[in-house]
Amino acid sequence: MSDTASKQAYSLSTLSVFWPYIRPWRGRVAVATAILILVAVVLLSLGRGLAFLVDKGLGAGDPVLLDRAVLVTVGLGLFIGLGSYLRMSILNHVAEQVMAAIRRALFAHVLTLPLHWFETAKTGDVLARLNADTAVVQTVLASTVSMAVRNLILLVGGLVLVVLSSAKMSVVVAAVVPIVVIPLVLLARRLRAASRVAQDALGEVSAEAEETLSGIRTVMAFAQSQQVLTRFEGRLHLALSAALSRVRLRAALSGFVLFMVVAGVAVILWIGGRDLLAGNISAGDLSSFIFYAFLVASSTGNLSELGGELQRAAGAADRIAALLAVAPQPDKTSPHVSAVAADNGITVAFEGAGFAYPGRPDLAVLKQVSFTAEPGQKVAIVGPSGAGKTTLFQLLLRLYPLTEGRITLNGADAAQMSLTDLRGLIGLVPQDPALFSLSIAENIAFGRPQASRSEIEAAAASASAHEFITGLDGGYDALVGEKGVRLSGGQRQRIAIARAILCNPALLLLDEATSALDSVSEAAIQEALVGLMIGRTSLVIAHRLSTVIDADKILVMNDGRLVATGTHDELMSSSELYRDLAARQLG
Repeated sequence: MSDTASKQAYSLSTLSVFWPYIRPWRGRVAVATAILILVAVVLLSLGRGLAFLVDKGLGAGDPVLLDRAVLVTVGLGLFIGLGSYLRMSILNHVAEQVMAAIRRALFAHVLTLPLHWFETAKTGDVLARLNADTAVVQTVLASTVSMAVRNLILLVGGLVLVVLSSAKMSVVVAAVVPIVVIPLVLLARRLRAASRVAQDALGEVSAEAEETLSGIRTVMAFAQSQQVLTRFEGRLHLALSAALSRVRLRAALSGFVLFMVVAGVAVILWIGGRDLLAGNISAGDLSSFIFYAFLVASSTGNLSELGGELQRAAGAADRIAALLAVAPQPDKTSPHVSAVAADNGITVAFEGAGFAYPGRPDLAVLKQVSFTAEPGQKVAIVGPSGAGKTTLFQLLLRLYPLTEGRITLNGADAAQMSLTDLRGLIGLVPQDPALFSLSIAENIAFGRPQASRSEIEAAAASASAHEFITGLDGGYDALVGEKGVRLSGGQRQRIAIARAILCNPALLLLDEATSALDSVSEAAIQEALVGLMIGRTSLVIAHRLSTVIDADKILVMNDGRLVATGTHDELMSSSELYRDLAARQLG
């Protein structure tokens, strides 16, 4: 999901990806910038004020002037402190707002990505981009950028004032600056690459932890805590090595810059001291030189530190930009294409449908599949594992695009319908239902959030779930835990069935909806499903033929092809594969 830094060059211009989110706050940013510049100018003026105080106040022995100078200095200090407070308050407010908008945009974008992208993406790495990477950028927006601008102003202003005060200083500056800047640029390039590698490695650590915690029951069941810990330590070691490499580069950058700055200050002091001894400058001018020299030194040192943070943020920004650059699932629609369900369901037709997964384009999963399900019909789909049964459902929901052929609903091409309209006609009960860390009522109403409590309870009753729900502590308001961990497999299945019932879909997709139930619950659910199927078209994937013997039509799939169609009795006489399945299951 990410490229290594060695494959691509990254620069601070990557941070421009955040400009659309900053633009609405540009007025406040402008105010904060104006305050920053004003405070920097006041700081720069203190040097000349110091020269005036030394020459006119201390040199002339005027205590009144000294008192006034101290009061002015305190006033300027108060102004600088107030300006810093306002700048930090404004920028932190803007940074929080911008990061909230970016996190929302990232999450919203992830929700539009095609399903095949999630098959290769690591959830932990996505979460790292959503949290850790945005946190890095937030720090930069809140303080690093403004501090960098302030120190740059102080650096340039201090250099200009030193140069204007002495021609000799111009020569020193002209000699020192290239010596500092050239290695700075070279080290910054390496630091930028190291920062991206470190961020990627940290994302791998998050991905490893998320994957392990998601499968913690399997880890415990096989007593493999040591194995996953060893694997995690391996990821952690790589992340630590990458982080230490970045730290060493930052330290080298900072150490070199500080050495050169101190050396430059020493030269300035030496030249200024000799001029003072020779009577070419006053004590006030020398004091001013010293003040500006240390101002330039501290600003340069701070810039080297802030430069490392900016490079780290550039790496984080590139990871965020790479995620935003992933193309969303196409949702091209025609405003004139729609499918209106009849009172008894909807007509579903597969016309020469062929499909291969994007990651395996040479391996056809479906081959020229054609069939029609009429309104009100119960159509069962049977066949060995890997025959392509579940893929039919995924294509109906447009989780993947067809490779060839088409699917129609009441004659309307499903590929030309909006995803919202298409999926609004369909109710799905998967073999392994997904529940969210919400209450039971919220999970049942997931497909229809506006449903009333009475409608939710009625759907639960139809799914034979009302009794066990009311027996729980909290009833419908009881939390199911992460991924429904507090419920049994059969209870989760009944919640999923209730969710489908509440949506009242025109087309019902059942992927072995009773597979996780005991025989008593299965009988109750089968009875509920019979009522649920009345008035709608139903496609049922069946691994147990006993549940679909009464289907209006049975489709027999094998190796991605539709090899036989008919009722149970017809297939028993015409399909050898179906007879084999029946012999193994029905006796």
